[in-house]
Amino acid sequence: MSQKWFQSKCTNFYQSQLRKKPLAGVIRWSLFLGAVSGFQAQAAVVNVPPLLQKIEKKYAQANTLSAEFSQLTEDVVLMKKKQSTGKIFIKRPSKVRWETLTPDRNLLVSDGTRFWYYTPPFDEGERGQVIERKTSNVQSRLANSLLSGAFSINRDMTIRQKSPTTFILIPKAGTAGTVLQATVETDPKGELIQKVTLNHRGGNKAEISLSKIQLGPQLEDGFFIFASPPNTDRVVDGG
Repeated sequence: MSQKWFQSKCTNFYQSQLRKKPLAGVIRWSLFLGAVSGFQAQAAVVNVPPLLQKIEKKYAQANTLSAEFSQLTEDVVLMKKKQSTGKIFIKRPSKVRWETLTPDRNLLVSDGTRFWYYTPPFDEGERGQVIERKTSNVQSRLANSLLSGAFSINRDMTIRQKSPTTFILIPKAGTAGTVLQATVETDPKGELIQKVTLNHRGGNKAEISLSKIQLGPQLEDGFFIFASPPNTDRVVDGG
């Protein structure tokens, strides 16, 4: 099964849910999928700026991260801007858990092997749905690597410093899904990543701001495995 299969499944599900679910979750997920699909993790990149080297070292030593996020997504075709908030948890090298809490709840989680996207029932009596796929096929690394401070794995990406605290990352064509450019804003005193902006092909944009960042929280591996609640439909790409 190809990566396009997964994207088509997501798209079909979102279209079927438009009558029942707020549009914010659909836009947020479609833009995030564009950020994570197709990215190739490669060997070390040269010329990582000194501040990003410090941040990467600090985050690597901590190994885990938790934070609250606020995400603003812009869809130029639909002329929609939507805000979502929630919590994110990352455990190096490849475990991630995104819990969107407002305006509508959903969950994106990966244990490094499998990748799940869960949408709970919106109305009483409805069924939830989880889409499951191999992480190796989705290749969900770009957004997560930037938020977790893993810059040196991005060989096919040019990094330049825009200001003392802001960096522009430009991926090689064809290596980062629909993302044309990423902007990373930092707190140099705390050596923390505060904001990541993803500019997509076609003009779409996603801004992810982090707050209440904690490095090194204890996160068990089981926290990154999805267990389906009752009354949940599963869409699985086998293998």
